[in-house]
Amino acid sequence: MVSEKKSILVVDDEPDTLELMQTILRHEGYDVLKALNGSEALEEVKQKPDLILLDIRMPGELNGIEVCKRLKTDPIHKSIPIIIFSAKVLDHHIEEGFQAGAEEYVTKPFSSAELLRIIGKYLHKN
Repeated sequence: MVSEKKSILVVDDEPDTLELMQTILRHEGYDVLKALNGSEALEEVKQKPDLILLDIRMPGELNGIEVCKRLKTDPIHKSIPIIIFSAKVLDHHIEEGFQAGAEEYVTKPFSSAELLRIIGKYLHKN
């Protein structure tokens, strides 16, 4: 469990994925903020999450890559670690994500153990 409660913003346009991730993260003691699209993500980030899990393939103008770029160029939010994820594993998507400033890329579906290991790497949890 997490000794000092950390918050994680989960951004995905699939409600089922959001609910699953929320369940996993809350079970580990994290506070969870949720957003269904890029616009909601930019609103929720004002609550200053400790980490962001961001789907890169969302519909609309504000897909995950664009959200990542905006946050990483914003002095207030640029230090928040961003872990991007997608069901589509294309090299150019991975490259775009890293160029936008993401710290990690995870492929869906992923195991909860893998996800928690990566999150722990950035939130100083062993």
